[in-house]
Amino acid sequence: MSASQQSPWQTYVPRIDKRHQHWLTDTNSLTLKLKRHCQQFQVLRAFQGKRPLHLSEYRAIDRPLGRPVMTRDVILCCDGQPVVIGHTITALDTLKRHWPFFNALGNKALGLTLFFNPLITRKPFEYTRLARHDKLYQLAQQTLKTQGFQMDLPEYLWARRGVFVHQRQKGSRMMVTEIMLPSVYALTELRKSLHYDRP
Repeated sequence: MSASQQSPWQTYVPRIDKRHQHWLTDTNSLTLKLKRHCQQFQVLRAFQGKRPLHLSEYRAIDRPLGRPVMTRDVILCCDGQPVVIGHTITALDTLKRHWPFFNALGNKALGLTLFFNPLITRKPFEYTRLARHDKLYQLAQQTLKTQGFQMDLPEYLWARRGVFVHQRQKGSRMMVTEIMLPSVYALTELRKSLHYDRP
């Protein structure tokens, strides 16, 4: 796929219905936000293993194009309904030293581990509108299919991504991309606040 076929990532706020915009721009924990909007929150790990970098990813985490990285793909569900596809990548040579918790996550949410660690900071979000030809759009389709979900996706999907940096290891990056499924915009907030209890 050529660079011209990749939907560009931008730092400005996307042109999306203002009622839905907060799902992309809210800088607080997405996991806690989703939990406030449902009775039962669930993380389904669809894939975790080595994959080559996508064309749109290698500059963001400063790794050579085509080099394998550790990848984790999950489906975030609210009351049994898929609402977000999570796609995480990090370099293999930094995984054990800088992100030791990664391989032990299983079906736990990665976001809480990153969000509440004072040594980890997140760079500003980038946004894009994924078209059907985009690798990440196709990833969302395949992830849902392999987990048995039958969903007719629209022509475009909004996504955001953020690069997490460990303050003691400045060259170590982990990038989390969140692809919003149409069902997320239909959620209704059930709880105004939700506190996270540290283990």
